[in-house]
Amino acid sequence: MRSTPLILIVEDNPASREIMEVRLRASDYDVIMAVDGLEGLEMAREHKPDLILLDILMPKMDGLEMCSRIKSDPTLPFMPVIIVTAKTDSKDIVSGLESGGDDYLTKPVDHTALVARVKSMLRIKELHDNVLEQSARLKRQLKTAATIQSLFWPKIPDLGGASHIWADSVPASYVGGDLYDIITMADNSLLVYVADVADKGVPAALIMAALSTIIRSEALVHDNISSLLQTVNNKLYNLAADEGYFATIILVRYWPSGGRMQLIRAGHLYPLWIERGCVKNLPPLKGISLGILTDVQFDLEEITLSPGESLLLFSDGVAEATNREQELYGDDRVHSHIATSDSPPWGKDLMEAVRRWQGETEANDDVTILEIWKDG
Repeated sequence: MRSTPLILIVEDNPASREIMEVRLRASDYDVIMAVDGLEGLEMAREHKPDLILLDILMPKMDGLEMCSRIKSDPTLPFMPVIIVTAKTDSKDIVSGLESGGDDYLTKPVDHTALVARVKSMLRIKELHDNVLEQSARLKRQLKTAATIQSLFWPKIPDLGGASHIWADSVPASYVGGDLYDIITMADNSLLVYVADVADKGVPAALIMAALSTIIRSEALVHDNISSLLQTVNNKLYNLAADEGYFATIILVRYWPSGGRMQLIRAGHLYPLWIERGCVKNLPPLKGISLGILTDVQFDLEEITLSPGESLLLFSDGVAEATNREQELYGDDRVHSHIATSDSPPWGKDLMEAVRRWQGETEANDDVTILEIWKDG
């Protein structure tokens, strides 16, 4: 809002128009005037006043139509409108408010009431503008945070030979609580995982950043992924349990040369073991989510990824993605999509299928997919 507020008076009666002008200028407001609704609409669009005093009965375009057009124009900023009318019938007042008017005065306009209503509406205008400014500032900060969070995503390595890896993550908001990583170990095996912090937005993103740091630092000193996950669990518990945060994870250690895989799970969705479009059964993997209890044990199982097979890791945002009818994408569609796709990476096409399913619907959860496969 301007330091000296600008008020637009739209009134076809010269005497009424001049009286309001004199009273408002005496209260140190800047004033511009229009004699009918059509001229008033043009001036509102050109000057974008901080407040409008608007008569109802006017030639060319009445006040109700002008008010309705201003309030429905998304290109215009918020401009409080005070309806000024000689009519005292409650139906006319209701019509003015329903057209978008924020307050009303009846003629003859009392000087004290006029100044009081104007001051009240300008306070609302100032608060509204402050909220918009803070919102814009927050959006800029969140965009910066999203850029910073994207730095957590690792560069996808070229494994060479017949093994390949692909991953992607799309937050529901600017930043999210999903996490994936690919860490090369001392023996040239890969430590890969998908994790999901039980929340979304800024708090989840901060926990995600902490979890990423903990896993990377502990991976350097733990050759055994069971002891690694136990240590990560205890540290996350000490960090975030009091605030009620926890995370799920599916953790895999992969030796590309022979296809050997070790899998460990903490409350996360089971990965899909895929052979030419058919989902195979994995061994049971028990394990509670990270950060809920300390000193827990996690099942460790081992499989071999053979030529033509994939292991698909994903977050629950895949199956729980909703469309405009609020239908879930669901596990059945995940399996059906894989069964009808041509070849890996199945996850890349699945990510696109989920995006098409959501359409313009606002995402309700982060979506993350990571896939390891071997050429057949």
